[in-house]
Amino acid sequence: MGVESTGGIQVRLAVEAAGACPVAASTGGDTIGRSATWSTAGEGEVVEEFDLVGDAEAADLPDEASVVFETDRSERVRFTREGGDCICEAVERLGAPVTDVSASRGTLRLSFHATDVETVRAAVDDLDAAFGSVRIDRLARTGDGEADDMVLVDRGRLTDRQQEVLETAMEMGYFERPRSANATEVAERLDIAPSTFAEHLASAQSKVLDSLLEGSA
Repeated sequence: MGVESTGGIQVRLAVEAAGACPVAASTGGDTIGRSATWSTAGEGEVVEEFDLVGDAEAADLPDEASVVFETDRSERVRFTREGGDCICEAVERLGAPVTDVSASRGTLRLSFHATDVETVRAAVDDLDAAFGSVRIDRLARTGDGEADDMVLVDRGRLTDRQQEVLETAMEMGYFERPRSANATEVAERLDIAPSTFAEHLASAQSKVLDSLLEGSA
C-alpha cells in the first residue's frame, strides 16, 4: 500500500543573518559554511556543527568554537549556543524539518518541505519579523518539471513601484550568487531608503508567492 502524497512544496529561503546566526557570521569573502547539523545538549543548550570551507583564520567564529575534524578542503567546526533563538529552529517550530543549510557572505540559506501554502507564508513572515531581509531562493511543487505544471505569475498584482523594485534588483544582480549589488546599493539606485526597499521587496515577494502557489494548486 503506497503512501499518499500531500502535493508538497520544496522551499529554499535566504536570510541575511550575519548578526543572528553564527554559521552565517563566520562566512565572508570566499569562506562558506555548509552541512550544518545540531542536537539538544540539555538545559536549553544546543550543540551545532558545520563545515567551514576557506580561510578559517579569517572567519568570525563563536568564542567557544572548536575544530573537531579537518581535511585538506574544510574544517568541521563545533560550538554550543542557547536553544530557541535560531533561524532553522524557527522554521522547524512550524512542523517543517530543515533539510539543508549553507551560508556565504553573511547570508544563510535553508531548505525545507512544506505541506501547504500557509506554512511557506508563515515561515517567510516569522523569519522576516524576527531576523529581517528574507527572500525566496527556490520554490517548487510536487510534480514540477512537466509542461502541464508550468505556472504563470500574475504581474498585475504588483504595484508599479513593487515591479520597479524587483526589476531593478534583478538588473543589478541582487539575486545572483554571489551578489553583484547589496540592498543599500539597490535602494540608492531607486532613490529610497534601504528599509523602504526591504518593505517593497517583501510585499512583492508575498504577492508573487501567492500567484505562484495558487497557479500551481
